[in-house]
Amino acid sequence: MTDTQGTEPNSGAERSAGAAGFGARRDTVNRGVVNRGAVTTADRARHILHTQLEADFCQAPGSISRALEELRDYPEAESLPLLATVQPPSEKMGAARRRNDDIWELRVANYASVGILCAKHPRVLDRAIDYMLGDQSNWLGDYAPLRQLNELVTPYTLQVSGTSVYYTPGRALLNSVVPEGVQAQEVKCAVPGVGMMRRVDPAELKAALLAEITGERTIRREANASAGALEVDPEDTEARVTRLRVELLDAEQIERFRGDKRYSNALGFSVTRPDVLVLAAYPVEEDAADVPAAGESDPALADPIALVGVSDDSPIMRQIGIDVLPAWRGAGIASVLVRDAARLTLAEGYLPFYGTSPSHILSQRVAMNAGLVPTWWEYVSTSLNDLPMD
Repeated sequence: MTDTQGTEPNSGAERSAGAAGFGARRDTVNRGVVNRGAVTTADRARHILHTQLEADFCQAPGSISRALEELRDYPEAESLPLLATVQPPSEKMGAARRRNDDIWELRVANYASVGILCAKHPRVLDRAIDYMLGDQSNWLGDYAPLRQLNELVTPYTLQVSGTSVYYTPGRALLNSVVPEGVQAQEVKCAVPGVGMMRRVDPAELKAALLAEITGERTIRREANASAGALEVDPEDTEARVTRLRVELLDAEQIERFRGDKRYSNALGFSVTRPDVLVLAAYPVEEDAADVPAAGESDPALADPIALVGVSDDSPIMRQIGIDVLPAWRGAGIASVLVRDAARLTLAEGYLPFYGTSPSHILSQRVAMNAGLVPTWWEYVSTSLNDLPMD
């Protein structure tokens, strides 16, 4: 038996590649198998998230927890907690940070009413701090405050280059990582700040999850109205049932979709953030025969109706992306596959996250229906010299 808590890699530790787990891309380097232990409790997920945000925004370890304590201890304070720092050179930044391009001049986040700032230049940081006092970090995503912040940084040749809202697993999703029948024991973790954890056999957990997730599945979307409803169309009283076959793709199968724009959200084919887990969904017809359809000598070469991919964005967190072909949208496929990918990622010992635009309501509904909850909002500002001019 092994602890599902495991230990987080230190700043010099190398991560274990996804190839040792559920299926990695061929260009993913296997640096040795490390038993990280599954993430199954809110305490562990919170610990990983705080570590990630502190690394991304160049904050001292433990600073977010201290800010949250300040928020609880001084609820009547005139200003919400604000963490701000000047970004050091990339070679001096924490090893746990997300593997981004690092062209951003100013990065701002709101996490649980704690404002977090990181800027390359002190003058920009000072202007941003002045603007973020009070409870401004809670409202910065509104158009007017965002435009005002953009105007503040424009004299420094900076412009808003992106805003995103990020989702991480809620408690129900964390509780679903260990299926029924898999033995697990809840214990207190010896690592400070982590709290409770579960012990579970990793091989048994992996086998149980794959048995649940892969193979033929039925997705049911309930009817919009009951059979006794008045003045409704017939389709409103009919549930939508979709039969799927879900497969875990290997490196060769993944490579077939390189350059296919239909699956650009699920697959990044990035060298720095490789795709380490990919699930594909194929339709199953009620009267389908066991022989390939005409023109398809190998069913494995058929195009999936949906792909969900997980990219290795940092040593402790992995990002989920999903694509569903237009004809199959609205059946609940996206949420089911995102939930599957999240459970497999948690079982591997990483915290999954899902990012989308604050205005993309359908994408946010996918995340919430999958058991993910909105966790932090992020803004980045880029030098005008780095923006494309075409």
